[in-house]
Amino acid sequence: MPLEKMKIKNLDNGDQFTVLFNPTEYSIEEGNTWEEQKRERQKPELQFTSQSLKKLSMELFLDTYEQKEDVRIYTSKMSALLVVTVDDGNNGKRPPKVELSWGPADPNPSTSIFPFVCILESLKQQFTLFTGEGMPVRAKLSVAFKEFRSPTEQAQDPPRAGSFPDQTYTVKTGDTLSSIAATQLRDPFKWRLLAEANEIDNPRILEAGRILIVPAIE
Repeated sequence: MPLEKMKIKNLDNGDQFTVLFNPTEYSIEEGNTWEEQKRERQKPELQFTSQSLKKLSMELFLDTYEQKEDVRIYTSKMSALLVVTVDDGNNGKRPPKVELSWGPADPNPSTSIFPFVCILESLKQQFTLFTGEGMPVRAKLSVAFKEFRSPTEQAQDPPRAGSFPDQTYTVKTGDTLSSIAATQLRDPFKWRLLAEANEIDNPRILEAGRILIVPAIE
């Protein structure tokens, strides 16, 4: 039976490449977010606020010593997935959306990992072997992919019971009003409520570190 290589596809432009060597292992991180809601003269109530996106991490080995090729030909394909190239209109620009596929699909969709639709969250490149001229021919890549779900997909999640009291949110790099509304208000289309509550005239300009008021809704 032929060896199947892991494939990495840029879903925004259709470009695809395979890894030189399959990973020997990978790890998956999942979690839920809970917040303490203060109650007068009582212990805080623990309230579920959101489910975090899956994170897939692994190390990839690349070796082109026998071919006498520059290994950066292959590492550059991975680093290109961090470059901001896609314009999402009102949501601003972002790096490309990626699909990882490897092996047969899991028959149970609830536990299936591949194909994994995601974005490349982080990349560490370590070059470990060089020719006499200084050309790198061996590298190790530590990569982390974060699950990608569009605001429309997140809006299709069943609504969570309970109310959302007034709270604050600190903007992180890469946040948009739609993504904040999706995680804090469970509806990406409520981004206008955030814009109005914080007097934001241009939703495309959102500075990291800014503290936003998240209005209360039932």
